[in-house]
Amino acid sequence: MSIRATRPADGVARVTLAAPEVRNAITGEEMLDSLLDALDIAEQDADVAVVVIDADGPAFSAGGNVKDMAGKQGLFAGSPAELTERYRDTIQQLTRFMATTDLVTVAAVNGAAVGAGFDLVLGCDLRYGSRNARFAHTFIEMGIIPGDGGAWLLPRVVGWQRATELALTARFITSAEAESYGILLEVVPEDQLDARVLEVASSIAAKPRTAVVMAKRLLRQARTMDLDGFLELSAALQAIAHSTPEHDEAVADYVRRLDSKTGETGR
Repeated sequence: MSIRATRPADGVARVTLAAPEVRNAITGEEMLDSLLDALDIAEQDADVAVVVIDADGPAFSAGGNVKDMAGKQGLFAGSPAELTERYRDTIQQLTRFMATTDLVTVAAVNGAAVGAGFDLVLGCDLRYGSRNARFAHTFIEMGIIPGDGGAWLLPRVVGWQRATELALTARFITSAEAESYGILLEVVPEDQLDARVLEVASSIAAKPRTAVVMAKRLLRQARTMDLDGFLELSAALQAIAHSTPEHDEAVADYVRRLDSKTGETGR
């Protein structure tokens, strides 16, 4: 089994890369199809608000399977025209999913994330790692470029100049560097990584689901929209939010707690 998916608990699902024998390379047909299926199932589940992506073994993901590249098989087989279509139909579908899903995606990285594996991490909304986490955009060392769309992801996380340096040197960066560059939100001890990620994921999943979805959509649109269009969208989504039962319940609960504190002060 290349992917292990656990049932959601309190709104949080977990998808685990479970092929440590190939360092969780994601370009194999079975791995990629299974990963996309697991993410799609989570997205379709009304009980899931957050999905945690982690991995078995000492590596998070080696990205592309270099043996398949050498043998020009699997994803890497065929003519340039065939390869173009295969990239569109396979690994780019993962990049599109991560960029467009309404799920909140959280990466838990406890080892090396390389190439497309690095890009899977970059595609997550929140990224946590242990001190064992390492990252590298190694495409250029193989004489290729990020066909999965990684050159779109990297500068949006680390900025243009740093992305250029990482892409053209292919050097590995430590967890501490990754935190300073904004790749990792937080570095935690290895034995605390799972608990910390679950704590954050559960906190988000406990929030009103409609508001979480709309907030994420706004953040996504902020990348490309001009201010006028963005303000119109914000006003429309806010009007919808004001009309939801979750909003009414949250406001009523807040007023009850405020009245309770006021009453205590009055005595």
